[in-house]
This record gives sequence, C-alpha cells and structure tokens, in this order.
Amino acid sequence: MFQDEVEIHRHPTLTRRWSPVGLQPEVPAPGQNEKQVVYGGVDYKTGKITHTIADRKSGTHFITFLIALVAAWLAAHRDQIEVYRLPPYCPSLNLIERLWGHLKRTFIANVLFETIDDLVAAFKKGVGQVNGRRAKMGFMFDHDDLIGIKAA
Repeated sequence: MFQDEVEIHRHPTLTRRWSPVGLQPEVPAPGQNEKQVVYGGVDYKTGKITHTIADRKSGTHFITFLIALVAAWLAAHRDQIEVYRLPPYCPSLNLIERLWGHLKRTFIANVLFETIDDLVAAFKKGVGQVNGRRAKMGFMFDHDDLIGIKAA
C-alpha cells in the first residue's frame, strides 16, 4: 500500500498540449484559487485506490482517511502488513506520487473548473477510470526501477 496526499487546485494545472503552429492556447484562470486535499492509498497488488477529500490538511483529516483505509483493506490483511517510513517527498519510492501526477495531467490539467465541486468531480472521474484496474496503471508500475518487484 502506497499512501500520500495531494492538493488539487481550481487554478488550472498547466501541461503540454498540442496546438497549431502560431496559435498560443489559452487557459482561463479564476480570480481566486480554491483547493481540496486528497488523501489516498493504492494497493500495489490490485491497483485498488482508497481516498478521502478534505478542505485542508490536518491530522483529523488524515485519521479519517486511515479509518477509510482500514475499512477497505488493512483489517483483512493485518498479518501481511509491514510499515516502511519514506522520506517526506520521494516520488521514486512512493508510487502513489505517480498516480497523482497522472490524474493531474490527464483529468484536471489545462481546464478552469467552474466550481471546486467540478474540480473534485473530474478528479474522482479519473480515479474511477483506473481504480482496481492494475493493468491500466502502467504509469505507476511499468518502470525500470520496479523491475524485479512483483505484486505478491
């Protein structure tokens, strides 16, 4: 299980995109940014994603996420759990960082969402398209640095 949190912002995430030569693409931005915090975990074996969304980062919100995680996975596998503490930011070791990047690039980049709820809905749509479908998650698992690591 890889766990982390990510902020999603109503202010558009900008990424590369195609446009005709000489035509600069424009992405409008809100006058005031809004954000939500997504706490998530992804099961390495199955690709199952468990997440909660909060208005801000806090210990209480993290505990709420952990309760959801326990209900979804940990209780059934408690004899298989080994905790590894990773550095605060280390995307090469914490595979969920790759999930966050994928979701930002493919579902919320280059779009000004009308409301924060629209942003959250787009993020959730992205999660729904890969959740539990490890075969569709090559962006997380198909990397040279993971050769030799197999989902048990």
